[in-house]
Amino acid sequence: MTPTSEKPRIRVPSGRYRVVDSADHLELWHQVDKTPTTAIKEANVDGQQITSIDGMYVVEQATKMFGPIGIGWGTRIDEERFDTGAPILGNKGEVIAHEQTHTIRLTLWYRWHGERGEVTQYGHTRAVYRTGVGKWKTDGEAPKKSTTDAMKKCLSLLGFAADVYYGKFDNKNYTEVQQAATRIAVAEDQDAEIENYRNDYWDWIKRECDTLRNKIPHPKSIEMAATGMLNRLSDKASMARVEPDKGREMLIKARDEGIARVIAENEKAKQQKEEVNHD
Repeated sequence: MTPTSEKPRIRVPSGRYRVVDSADHLELWHQVDKTPTTAIKEANVDGQQITSIDGMYVVEQATKMFGPIGIGWGTRIDEERFDTGAPILGNKGEVIAHEQTHTIRLTLWYRWHGERGEVTQYGHTRAVYRTGVGKWKTDGEAPKKSTTDAMKKCLSLLGFAADVYYGKFDNKNYTEVQQAATRIAVAEDQDAEIENYRNDYWDWIKRECDTLRNKIPHPKSIEMAATGMLNRLSDKASMARVEPDKGREMLIKARDEGIARVIAENEKAKQQKEEVNHD
């Protein structure tokens, strides 16, 4: 067989073939996977703390990537129903009612590079239920909430707000980076805001170098502290919009100098002790 340098091709719904590069597969994902902190909020769902995404934010992002809704992308409801939920028991343990959950199966369609794609997901909302204080409640907006839930799930499979679904906002360092990116994006003077972060970054580097070099009394402790600083370095540099190489070199040098200092101090103390004993 004669070797070929042709790139792989995929069959598209029209029956034609389109040449693709492996890098194409994450092109959309990498454009929409980061979420600004203004588009998220903490929510309590059945006693569990979760990070919730603003529905209008993902609608705006989808419109930005695909075009106006109804033209570049859109949704259709394939199935809608009310499901019987948990039983509600009376004073004698008898079943007196059931909660009701609104469920829809929604398909989101979109156009990307001239081709049409579809994603399907379910959305669920408690529609009729008894609250924690024993009162019955009917949520008149359950259908809207289910639709938004399913739509956000569909878009998440394309990479929209993927950092939220990965749970990255549970990491304090990642949250700080996204907060910085958000503040820079909305600042009236972005250059001045970036300069502030850069000043903070170099102040942090200098303080940590001084700590490693002069303030930790044991070599092992110096190594552990330096490892923690180096692990945070990339996020700190990202916030300041600088390359981390110089800061990494400064921290490593301060670590080595700190260890050398402790070893020299211990050796000096040992010699002084030997001299005293000798006398």
